[in-house]
Amino acid sequence: MPISSGLNSETIRVGIILPEDNIQNITLSWDATLDVVSSFPGLETSQTLSLSVAEGKLHLKGYDTALLSTLTLTCPDDVETLSTSYGFHIDPVVAGRGFHWEKRIQVDIPGQLSISVVNNQLKVINHVNVEAYVACVATSEMGSEAPADLLAAQTVVARCWSLALAEAKHLSDGFDVCNDDCCQRYQGTSFLTEHSLRAAIDTRGEVLVYDQRVIDARYSKNCGGMVEAYDTVWEGGPVPYLIPLWDAPEQKTGFAVDSFSEHFAYDDAYCASKRFQNVNLAGMLGKVDVSGSYYRWEQVMSKADILKNLKKYTGLIWKQIDDIEIMERGPSSRIKYLFLRGLDANDESVKQMVKSEYGIRQMFSDSFLYSSAFIIKNADTLKEDEHVILQGLGWGHGVGLCQMGALGMALDNINYKDILIHYYPGTEFTTL
Repeated sequence: MPISSGLNSETIRVGIILPEDNIQNITLSWDATLDVVSSFPGLETSQTLSLSVAEGKLHLKGYDTALLSTLTLTCPDDVETLSTSYGFHIDPVVAGRGFHWEKRIQVDIPGQLSISVVNNQLKVINHVNVEAYVACVATSEMGSEAPADLLAAQTVVARCWSLALAEAKHLSDGFDVCNDDCCQRYQGTSFLTEHSLRAAIDTRGEVLVYDQRVIDARYSKNCGGMVEAYDTVWEGGPVPYLIPLWDAPEQKTGFAVDSFSEHFAYDDAYCASKRFQNVNLAGMLGKVDVSGSYYRWEQVMSKADILKNLKKYTGLIWKQIDDIEIMERGPSSRIKYLFLRGLDANDESVKQMVKSEYGIRQMFSDSFLYSSAFIIKNADTLKEDEHVILQGLGWGHGVGLCQMGALGMALDNINYKDILIHYYPGTEFTTL
């Protein structure tokens, strides 16, 4: 079966610690029963290792030796061998890189670690079996209480996304994907359970294909009621299986963009808040998701903070914002581009385009806005107000599988294959 990226379908390279994380000291540890191979003789039985940056190279605390350029540590990574906290224990690792939930955590990583120094900062790359990787992604993205069909769906999607590797944004950095939401959330075996591992083993090698190729299986947390079209968010034209559709048992006519107010009142979606009133979302979706369902939300942001972001991301220095003109929306009502209008430092009238779903979410938040599907609630008084009130829906770009919608379907006892065909219409299942 052809794979879009050219990966061999067996190993993927994951960036665990990156130079931009500004980490110069880490601790590695592992269980005495772990079968470890090291590029530096004698480390196999150490079980604990402190690494730091010194003179642009690696320093191993407690070892009288020349500084190292690289170090590799390897342990088995067949999916059948995995268990909770199996592998190399690494502390610290950044989670939520660049997002509002960013923090430093400890993770457990199977496979090979390749450790080096770049720009006087540590860089750690994990070479890991694809099946082990997707098993870990499923529980890094989901909670341990997630239904089996949700875990199976997430595992197949993670496998497809990994093998298609359509964006390939990190290849120039020497790895295929990073460990975070920029790509897929990967925290190794830290949250692995027998329940989630069974989903990976039972779906081993399963992928969705379109036109005899593994699909580019995009996904996000909450579509807001309608799945978005690929070309609303990314360039390159339409993708036949990443199309707008109502995230519900019955398909309505038209799109969400036709009437934002009606869409905002819509609560029949699989991802609607009412479906999760008695559900432990943190247990189902992971501990990062602790603030609510994100199906509907409201956020207030000061104009002063928007002006700071304008300077930060464009270099423009303005005195005030008078208007926000939304120019085009996608089918789910996510904004494709808009104009800010105001006065510059010389009191001249100016305008600035803010384009792309990502750029808009970046501009209208002090961290990262839930989605670009919003209206300006105080549009009529915006020129006089010192703040902007955003009324919005969904979390993420909304393309492909809606994780909360998939949860809603799984809670309705819908099989994982039917869940996936719902979100990727026109695709077929096969096994690599």
